Parts: sequence; C-alpha cells; structure tokens
Amino acid sequence: MSARDDDTNKQSFTSPIRTEVEDKVADYWDEHTDASFCGETYWLANKEINRRHQILASGGRDYPSWVNFTVQHYLHKSKVANRFTIKPNQNSVDSILSIGSGDGALERHLASLNAANLIEGIDIAPRRIEIAKLEAEKAGLSSQIKYSICNVETNSFPSSEYDAIYFNSSLHHMTNLESLLARCHTALKPDGYLFVNEYIGPNRMAYSGREKEVMQGVFQMLPQKYRISHALHDRGQIRTHVYFPDPNEVAKVDPSEAIHSEEIVSAIEARFQVKEFNFSGGTLLQYMLQDIAGNFRTEDREAMDMLDLLFKVEKTLVDAGDLLPHFALIVAQP
Repeated sequence: MSARDDDTNKQSFTSPIRTEVEDKVADYWDEHTDASFCGETYWLANKEINRRHQILASGGRDYPSWVNFTVQHYLHKSKVANRFTIKPNQNSVDSILSIGSGDGALERHLASLNAANLIEGIDIAPRRIEIAKLEAEKAGLSSQIKYSICNVETNSFPSSEYDAIYFNSSLHHMTNLESLLARCHTALKPDGYLFVNEYIGPNRMAYSGREKEVMQGVFQMLPQKYRISHALHDRGQIRTHVYFPDPNEVAKVDPSEAIHSEEIVSAIEARFQVKEFNFSGGTLLQYMLQDIAGNFRTEDREAMDMLDLLFKVEKTLVDAGDLLPHFALIVAQP
C-alpha cells in the first residue's frame, strides 16, 4: 500500500510498549519541548551561530538551512532527473518518515518546501506528538503531515515505503543503533535517502582530556564581556571556565542522552553508502558557549570577529584530526 492511500493516520506504527527506562525518557521529553532550547543560553539558539551551523551542515553551500539542502539538493533534484516535464509541486516525493519528531518543526519545514505528499512523524513522547499535531493543524498541514506515538526501538517499519527517512537530533538517543538502522534500510525505497543531522560526539558527553583542554584554553581567550552568563544561577556574572557535564548525571537525567552517539557513524556505514559527511561545528562551541551564546550579537562587529575566530579554530583542529567532529549532517543511501 502506498503511503498516500490512507487519508486517516496510517496504522504502520503501533502504540508503544515501554520499559521503565523508556517511560522515564518519554516523561523527560514530554517536559523538555522545543522551547527549552530557546533564549540566550543554548549555542544554536543564537541566530548567527545557527546560520553558520546550517551552512556547514549543507557542505558550505548557501542554503537557508540543512533541511532546504536535503530537499532541494537531493530529493527534488532526484525527482526532476527522473521526469521529462515538471509541473508546480510535482517534484514532491511520495513519502517521508521523521523519527523522533518532537514538536514537529522539521515536518512543518519539509511541508513548506513541498518535500513530500505525505510526511509521517513518530515520537515516544505523547506530549510532543500532541504539540506537533496542534501546530500542524494551525498551519493547515494536517492532511499532509501525520503523527503517531511510537517506540522506534521495538516498532517494525513497512518495507520499501519511504523516499527519505530523517533523524534530527534523535538518533543519538537510540539504544540499539544496529537494529533501528537495519529497519530503516528495509523501510527505504532502493533509491531512498537517509538524512541524519546529529550529535555524534562522545557517549554521555564524556569529553576527552584534550577536548577539555582546548575548550578551556580558547574560552580564556574571550574578552570578559563575552563571558557574561545568562544562566539563572549566575546571571550577569563573568564565567571563568567552561562547565562540563558529568556523564553519570547525564545518564541519570535522561537515560537515552548520547547513549551510543560515538558509534553512529560506524553503524550507518555498516548498512548504508554515505554520500556526504558534513561537519557542522559544535566540538568546541556547544559547551564553550553554553549560557554565554547570547553575548554574540550580529550588531556587534567585534563579537562577529570573535565568532569567526572560534569557528576557524574549531574547524582547523577537526580538519587536522586533533579533535573529532561532534555534530554532522550525514546523507546516505541503501
């Protein structure tokens, strides 16, 4: 059955059967919605940092975002190549699956680009699915976007159903990468695409001594006015050092957080042919700019010069192999 044949909510995904740990994960993500990553503390909430991140994820190409890049450079171009004449919106593929859809921002973005006739979003957190459905309805996209509560760790996928499968900061929360990616391989059409926009750094954010050394050193280079904290517990104070996460605390708060993140690349390579691997920053910047990202404003020329320096140091050390990439966009095919 084609993904377009069912105008209701396609029943390829069942209600989730969850363990106690998975219940805790679902509860955590019910509470931490997209709004949790806004403001002046999270590095990618800064518009200029995010803009540069998007360009890096797009392989240096000047697309508005990595989502536009995947749709226009791969999905639509592939569709156009297989047609002699194209009418408006006919370059949409049949169906897309978004795994770990959260509040639905990715699916709404894909719909705005006419990426597919049907976009399915699945997530383990009921509250996030509720928000996603409501936002899709507000945007008039309910007929194009369908959502299901789903435990992807155990749910089977239909065979050869999807033109593309997307993971947007969700694959690093998965416990069994090999099993999940095997099912994704089966679910994709032979010429389909896997798009993975992910944290691929150390498991549980257990950074190496070298990573911490460089982050602290570069952090100390920043003038004090760019180290003023926006966090609730020390707002207005000048930070003297980078605060690193405790891996044990990371696992305690969210048992799924970065559980096998450093194994993502090898797991993808075992099942798929990687077409592009685009380092998108964050090895230094994610935690070095934690709680101070709001100090880097586009109207401040000196702040933009500082960002130029930070991005250059980070990319140079990653390119040299001294540091490992922690964030990347990976494009792959079966």
